[in-house]
Amino acid sequence: MSELHVVMVMPEKRPYITDIPNSTKDFEQLVGGPVDILNFHQQQYRLVCNIDEGYDLTYNKKKPSSTFFIVKYQGQFESLSEAEAEELSNVLKLKLKKWK
Repeated sequence: MSELHVVMVMPEKRPYITDIPNSTKDFEQLVGGPVDILNFHQQQYRLVCNIDEGYDLTYNKKKPSSTFFIVKYQGQFESLSEAEAEELSNVLKLKLKKWK
């Protein structure tokens, strides 16, 4: 099984860069249930979160109460480069300040 280089966000913590297994089962374990996959920042990035959080993150702009991560998606999930991960970490830090 391959791994993905992602930006991980846990409740009340700063975003950090890490590697995770590239499988739906592992995604579900990380986010605490069935996953929702949302567009994020630019077309090639996806925010992967618990399905119960997806609506709030998209429409209510609420700060997430569970773990989520950002990954590259171009027909399939791909690792972020170091530069992409750093850029997305900075974008997330700004977004987290705006989310209530």
